[in-house]
Amino acid sequence: MDRVLTICFCWLLTDAAVAEFHNAMHAPGYMDTTWATVHGDSSNSDYVPLQSSIELEFQWRILEGAGIWTAPSVARDGTLYSTTGRGRGYSSLHAINPDGSIRWQSKPYRNEDDLDSLAVFSCPVLDERGDIYVGDSNQFWAFRPDGSIKWVVDLRELGIQGAFVTAAIVGEHVGGVSTDGKVVLFRRDSGEPSAPVLDLPGGSAKVDSPKPPGLWDGGLMDPERVEMVWDVLLGNIYEIANSPAVNPKTGRLYITGAGTTEEAGHLYGIDLKDGKLTIGMLADIPPNSGTSPAISPDGKRLYAMAQGDVFAMDADSGKTLWSRPVDGQAASPSVSIQDVVYVLAGDDLVAVQGETGEIVWSRAYHAFAEQHLPKLWRRFGLFKTGAPVAYIDSVVTITENVLWTSLLLSYDLNLFGREHATAVQTHLVALNPEDGAVLASYPLPDSSEGGISVGPQGELYLDILAAQASVAWHGGYRWLLPREATPAELPRGGLVAFRPKH
Repeated sequence: MDRVLTICFCWLLTDAAVAEFHNAMHAPGYMDTTWATVHGDSSNSDYVPLQSSIELEFQWRILEGAGIWTAPSVARDGTLYSTTGRGRGYSSLHAINPDGSIRWQSKPYRNEDDLDSLAVFSCPVLDERGDIYVGDSNQFWAFRPDGSIKWVVDLRELGIQGAFVTAAIVGEHVGGVSTDGKVVLFRRDSGEPSAPVLDLPGGSAKVDSPKPPGLWDGGLMDPERVEMVWDVLLGNIYEIANSPAVNPKTGRLYITGAGTTEEAGHLYGIDLKDGKLTIGMLADIPPNSGTSPAISPDGKRLYAMAQGDVFAMDADSGKTLWSRPVDGQAASPSVSIQDVVYVLAGDDLVAVQGETGEIVWSRAYHAFAEQHLPKLWRRFGLFKTGAPVAYIDSVVTITENVLWTSLLLSYDLNLFGREHATAVQTHLVALNPEDGAVLASYPLPDSSEGGISVGPQGELYLDILAAQASVAWHGGYRWLLPREATPAELPRGGLVAFRPKH
């Protein structure tokens, strides 16, 4: 990095600073393509232009009983918007006040005409007017900030059989790419199609990972949709299983997906011009990319992960600029304003210089697990080592002075010849961007597998998907392990909030 980052131990955000935050996120020249969503902005950077306090206190937990796929979107007035997928009889979109009270919710899902449980895929997308856009299994919805319906479109009438994994805004248009590879944009003011639907030339992914026993049992996810949610989470089966990014400089929409053969995937650059959607760039990438692309601060490069490699591509031509094997996980890269790319790599967090691909630093967190987990004694040859281990459990969120993520703590186990890691504890952690060192930590309920949103007063909001926690509790493993290696309580999912201490 080209400058020293100092840690701010108290939050001093004035009204002027709040205004500066919103101006930075909606600056002239960016207004058409910068919006609040799952990765923070149109570039999928996970970057927030604020100094962040590392001295926090727990504020509230809501929407318990629901495994939540994405961190909430934060509106200019601090209102949070979050989607859940518990199933029939439950609301799927929630507007939440900063104090944790519910402002309004969508009509409970009872039939296919309602906002249904596959809205869980669709992180609410907020435009500069405060309108909210979400998709579900068969429709695409626009809500006003007061909860009234602005418009709704039937996707089946357009020949779209899949769901959106979060939408995107392109100027005065909004839409996305469905899991069956259809690209569609609508006029934000009316919901009218902006162009004929574009059918991408890719095929279905040929990876099939069976759902683990116990996953999202206990009502955390709609039992009618659990298999599909699992497959999309891992990038299995479906042609598209990622969120799009929109270049704030050019307006081009990017998405990764399955290719026409098993040997390669595709990265698409899609343009809207003269009332038509066209593929302006098509590049082969390694197959089975389970990550959304992220864009460099200057808009010139795309970053993505596939088959353990992190790679950069030219945003105009799709030419591969560099590739680094890092044993990477299927999680989206995060990009700082200094163009440092943070990727989840096996047991490590790795920082890579975006322009060159040079590894800046790499850090594992097993020592953190040793500090927080009790020692596990060997029993009957059950354990490989019984050593405490830690894994990154959420996509990295970047502020001006701190990296935020969560760590899942477990033990290195071998259950009768099978490698296994049971979720034991999860911690929200603040990391030093210079070397990844832990600056502060806070215990979390359940496993996260999600992301972290930052509010205008420095609040942190974290979704709890509870995937690994539910497998640990309901999958039968906890009965095989000693008490010190078992989860403390039934996983309940939900959304948690922390606020800076004053």
